[in-house]
Amino acid sequence: MNAPPARTKSLPVSRTFTDALERAAACRTAPAVWDGGRWRTWRDCLDQAERTAAALHRRGVGGGDVLAVALPNSWELVVLHAAAARLGILLLPLHSAYGTRETQRLIERSGAVALAAAAVRRGEDRSEEIVSLRERCAGLRHLWVSHAAAARPGADGPRDLAELFDEEADPGVRLPPAPTDPRAPLVLLASSGTTSQRPKLCAHSHGGLLGNAAAVAADGGFGAADTIVSASPLSHAFGLLSVHLALVTGGAVGLFDGWEPGRFAAALDAVGATTAFAVPAQLRDLLTLPAYDTGTRSPTLREVRTGGAPVPRELAEEVRRTFGAHLVVQWGMTEVGAGTYTRVGDPPEAVGTIGRPAAGAEVRIRRRDGEPAAPGETGELQYRSPFMFSGYYLDPELTRAALTPDGWLRTGDRAALEPDGSVVYRGRADEMINRGGLKYSALEVEELLSDLPQLAQHAVVARADPRLGQRSCLVVALRRGERVTLDDITSHLVAKGLATYKLPEQLVVVDQLPTTVTGKTARARLRAIPLPPLPARPPGRAAALRPGGAEAAR
Repeated sequence: MNAPPARTKSLPVSRTFTDALERAAACRTAPAVWDGGRWRTWRDCLDQAERTAAALHRRGVGGGDVLAVALPNSWELVVLHAAAARLGILLLPLHSAYGTRETQRLIERSGAVALAAAAVRRGEDRSEEIVSLRERCAGLRHLWVSHAAAARPGADGPRDLAELFDEEADPGVRLPPAPTDPRAPLVLLASSGTTSQRPKLCAHSHGGLLGNAAAVAADGGFGAADTIVSASPLSHAFGLLSVHLALVTGGAVGLFDGWEPGRFAAALDAVGATTAFAVPAQLRDLLTLPAYDTGTRSPTLREVRTGGAPVPRELAEEVRRTFGAHLVVQWGMTEVGAGTYTRVGDPPEAVGTIGRPAAGAEVRIRRRDGEPAAPGETGELQYRSPFMFSGYYLDPELTRAALTPDGWLRTGDRAALEPDGSVVYRGRADEMINRGGLKYSALEVEELLSDLPQLAQHAVVARADPRLGQRSCLVVALRRGERVTLDDITSHLVAKGLATYKLPEQLVVVDQLPTTVTGKTARARLRAIPLPPLPARPPGRAAALRPGGAEAAR
């Protein structure tokens, strides 16, 4: 069964990012970008981007190069986005949750020639880690850090990021013409399912990202009067959409970094937010605040947009009741951006779906044999849109494998189609773990544990969690006479640079893991094994448990 493209009144689509920024600067003189209590206009952004582009140009960073950025949601990140777009540089935003291992792999895979990074991240000094990347990545010619104490003089050392912002314009420096082709690449986004062995970098064009934002704006009735605040990092497609929505509508965006529900509620109030982006786990956190911190704040809020994890109806009802705003449930992928979503006029029960395709996009459901699924029948969700990714960067083989011969993206998600065109999500076809909207492959963690001598067999499985959606559990069979604790496991993974959110949060020891005839772990049978309850929070140095709850020492 197929769902036809939606027909919605569309906005004028800018051909390129610079075109959109010039249009927003001309149309809106009011404050437009809020960061840390300070407002700037789109004109401020345009002017600063021109100066920063000149600074990059003088240092030999130009069209076709990749600029990696590991920065918090901030004015500096937005300006670097605009400056890179002005020069035809591909921006590679890196998730703050990445460890050294993931960051290095993505820099090497992309061929990035420059990195702009925060030396201090959430109170932790990462200077040595950043400097080590400069030494490990042979192609990395430039390194800037956003903390002066971490910079040092000399051509080979890291430089202060401020030099890209504080240099005065040089009338003698003429920049090359800005890109005019909407098909030109703009951003590389690391797929949520990326493994460290073969990173998947989704290449998005100017027209693709801006067109997707324009479609969302038209479907959702966004305009110049809207102010959007996202709790998601701009390194995620969901977070980046908030900036692009504000840009294409001439509206405003509030930049928020980190996660603390009280600060987020205060930010919504401070900027007069009309729309908030937050994943379900964050919404649950907000709902734990005292009533005066939510219900009486943000009177301008009209929409809460969520996605990345299932949305139970009780959560949707509590959000509506507490915030007085309608809830939009969105499904997307790094490859497609905002793919499907519910609409303002949908009935309350629509939160049980992931809505209908964005304007101009199509979805279809296919059985395993490739034939169309019947209405209500579960199959693979396939997606097609003029605004989805151009392909996986420098990986034509992977791109061909991801697309059908007629151009539909094989999403790997299982879904069913309702008669009204709404999509009902049925889960992943592959083995992904979705922890509060942060997705990762179980295989990646398993591969990093393959050299741990105590383990005879091991597998990472997802466990349901009422707040985060899923948390991970490591199930192992030990070699004779061996014992292991969760602390041993996490220390081993941390030493290899694995991101914290990917660490197992429970360890269960069994005599033997079920296997297929070829010796692979039989995951369906593994999931059927009764496991002890998840700990309320990850234990520290604790012994592993057997399914019955007994200590697993041997």
